[in-house]
Amino acid sequence: MRIIIFIYLSALLVNATTFMLDDAIKELKVSHPLAKSINSFEKAFKAQNRALSASDAVVLNAEGAHARPKYDKDGYEYTVGLEKNFLNPTYQNELLKSSNYESDAQILQLKHSFLALQNSVKLLYHINCLDRKSEKQYKKSFKSFKKLYVKKQKAYEYGEVSRKELLQLQIELLRLKSKYKYYKKEEQISRDALQAKLLLNSFKNETSQCNDLYPITKELSENNSQTSLQELSFQKKILSADSSYKQHDTFLNSVALSAAYQSEIDTKRVIVALSIPLNFSGALNTQSRLAALNKKSAYEEEAREFKLQRSAKIELLNKKLVQGFEATQAFSSMLDKYENELIPLIEKGYNLAEFSAIEYLLSKREFMELKKEQIQNYKNYYKTLFELYTTLEIKDQK
Repeated sequence: MRIIIFIYLSALLVNATTFMLDDAIKELKVSHPLAKSINSFEKAFKAQNRALSASDAVVLNAEGAHARPKYDKDGYEYTVGLEKNFLNPTYQNELLKSSNYESDAQILQLKHSFLALQNSVKLLYHINCLDRKSEKQYKKSFKSFKKLYVKKQKAYEYGEVSRKELLQLQIELLRLKSKYKYYKKEEQISRDALQAKLLLNSFKNETSQCNDLYPITKELSENNSQTSLQELSFQKKILSADSSYKQHDTFLNSVALSAAYQSEIDTKRVIVALSIPLNFSGALNTQSRLAALNKKSAYEEEAREFKLQRSAKIELLNKKLVQGFEATQAFSSMLDKYENELIPLIEKGYNLAEFSAIEYLLSKREFMELKKEQIQNYKNYYKTLFELYTTLEIKDQK
């Protein structure tokens, strides 16, 4: 019963100190500063657009004076009036559309940046897990070799092995210890890098669970036919520039209407005035249209360039993914033969004095180097995979 309780509590402790990648991504979408920033920008842009669609406030004009005419009695004079500016409906509508499109373009770009952040977190999670695997491999190798060294040390005391062989084993033991410490530090560094990217206090004292790594696949089923967030952003910018052109392609932008009551010493009057800006008398609208046309042209060229680059990048990354997949598979097959066939043979031969200490050490070292290279193959594969995920804009799929 005690054993069962101990195992249960141990399992709870493990679960309490580790986190899964999906949990981190879910929390990232809620609590990360960039996620909050996008949410705030969306609210800000909505408020901004409501402000643009609102009418101008009525202006109250008032003035007073004390008059002292030369041939009449003195007294007070005053004027009280109201004034309001009315935007041309076409001008206001296109202004609002231009602002809406520009806001949408910025939000789409921010969402792409957030998607890139998620894939960056996924990559760092995988790298941290691979570093932990390296650490465990060297820890296991170090402990196993330490047992062998202790055994050979006793054999040396009985004169069964030479001083030279014992020194060779001692040097290898020190090398493995150094390697183990190095990869232990490497795992800590990659864990810190992951935490620095997450910026979430809820996972600060937890470690990656590492049972949820993405599988190694030769290719992705997704294609690049769908319009990306960045392409949509360019489309919105083009529409914004087009609306800006139409906004300034009007005979008049606004009219101002005012009415006032004026009281003088010997006269009372009501004044009504209409103010119309003569757009043809200035170059503001002409230059604004020219600026909008040039912006639209620039955005169209940028969108065309981006689409071509994206297509080429996807093709290149797919080729690299296949290359990475083939490399990991080839090394897995090689390591399997090494571990299950060659290493046992060499260990048996060394114990029977058929192989020298140098031959034994070189074989073990080569085996560890192959493991190290395989870990690097996995890192390169995942780097390509998540870069492809960002380029294709694949969301939360395995």
